[in-house]
Amino acid sequence: MARNPTRETVVVALPFAYQDGRDKYDGIMRYLRETGLDWDLRLVRDVRCAASFRRALDGCVSGVMFGDIGFRDGSCDSDALRQECLSLCVGTGVPLVGMDWPFDEVRRRKPARCSFLNIDSEKIGEMAAEVILANGEYVSYGFVGLHPELAWSRLRGAAFARTVRRAGRRPVRLFRGEPQADGDDLPMWLKALPKPAAVFAANDCAADIVLKVCARSRLRVPDELSVLGVDDDPVFCVHTRPTLSSIRPDFSGMGYAAAQEMDALISGRSRGVRRIVSGEPTVTHRLSTAPSSSAGMLVRRADAIISARAHGSLNSDTIADELKISRRLLDLRYRQITGMSVRKAIVEFRIRRARRLLAYSGHSIGTICKLCGYRTESYLGRIFSKSEGISMSEYRRRHAKDENERA
Repeated sequence: MARNPTRETVVVALPFAYQDGRDKYDGIMRYLRETGLDWDLRLVRDVRCAASFRRALDGCVSGVMFGDIGFRDGSCDSDALRQECLSLCVGTGVPLVGMDWPFDEVRRRKPARCSFLNIDSEKIGEMAAEVILANGEYVSYGFVGLHPELAWSRLRGAAFARTVRRAGRRPVRLFRGEPQADGDDLPMWLKALPKPAAVFAANDCAADIVLKVCARSRLRVPDELSVLGVDDDPVFCVHTRPTLSSIRPDFSGMGYAAAQEMDALISGRSRGVRRIVSGEPTVTHRLSTAPSSSAGMLVRRADAIISARAHGSLNSDTIADELKISRRLLDLRYRQITGMSVRKAIVEFRIRRARRLLAYSGHSIGTICKLCGYRTESYLGRIFSKSEGISMSEYRRRHAKDENERA
């Protein structure tokens, strides 16, 4: 597995059958086009097959890019194959970039020339809560995850519940079992949710199971139960009844970052990293989360404006003008649905953005202020300290300390 001196040969093992794998590959190719790199890519399409992966490693290999390879329903998390890949790369010194690997798998070994990139699952959970809260009034809220040992599923559920509760909405109920369309636990849990209810599922596969259970249990979607998934995979989203609304993480951005890191590992500019890739997810609204009221639709449109323009000059008057309604009516409807004013919603969105940038970017505090729509550090600093109880510098320091301790 020595490095090819004339052309870099890189193994790319991704779940091409699913949207996240295809998007990551798109990001890898975008990086190669932009940089002019001419890598010889050995694609492993059937990444659940250990034999096909081992065949790709025959001969001269410069690096391995290895994505999450579990089944979408969580029934196979492929620990053994990941560990085999890690052991092989550590033993030979071949660079490895793991995408969406559980960080705890590599904490103890601390391998050299290996980098691990994860999608920001907490950000996805927060966004799911924001989407659902903007839809209208619900009596209850729920989260359907996958296996408890899947860290990304747990993080999405925890962030979703935390954001809903911060908005003053209760209860938030968590489904504790494994979602199965032919089981008894999930139907009973869904029926027990006070209606109308909103359910966030860890990914589109789990959401598809929820929709199938609803159909068999004669629960009307979205009238009685609103359902939101993650991945925006057309296999699940477009061909369901009703069609499934879904959040699409920035998987393409992850692929781009992975190729960038592999380039740095091969050239010796990096010795390995472990970080969160915090790209901006997007949401595709379909029938499963149709707003329960005209007010809900109005709030959804207002939130879309906040998300798109919070980095610049934005206030309640600007949003009201764009929606062609009075500021008073906007605030009335927004408070009716979310329990907060439009001004507070803008501030909270900016604070969340500041937290993510402090934790996962190397931007200076001055740059972060501008990216959050504030002209001066002192103004954002006061708002941030009031919200979080600590300064922005202290927040960054504590987060870095926590990351080092987890490593």
